Amino acid sequence: MLPADDTDLETAYSSQEYLDVRTEDGVRVSQCATNEFAVHLYKNQNSNSTDAFTLTWIGLTGRAPSAANPVYLQVYNQNSSTWEIIDSDNSSPADINFTLSGAISINIPDYYIVGNWISARVYQEMS
Repeated sequence: MLPADDTDLETAYSSQEYLDVRTEDGVRVSQCATNEFAVHLYKNQNSNSTDAFTLTWIGLTGRAPSAANPVYLQVYNQNSSTWEIIDSDNSSPADINFTLSGAISINIPDYYIVGNWISARVYQEMS
């Protein structure tokens, strides 16, 4: 079952993995999942809680996205306590980079918590 909120996941990134996901350089952080969800959670701090923002994820998955197993990019709406889909992919080949991206430009403060943090996740059901 996917987490309902933006609480940290049970498997946290190491210090090196945080560095690996910050730059588009071909270095990947693996997530193993069998008959469950492969989930990556990202949190980013901005200088204020009023700027519009764009989220972009570039990665790959060992299971080709499909109608039954799409890959989703979501942002957490702190005001409604819900995950909102920004982008998805159900047609890229397995083991080939693809991009998910989307912008938040309305109701911007709804996505920030104290300290100007936003939460986003990328996931694919692996059943």
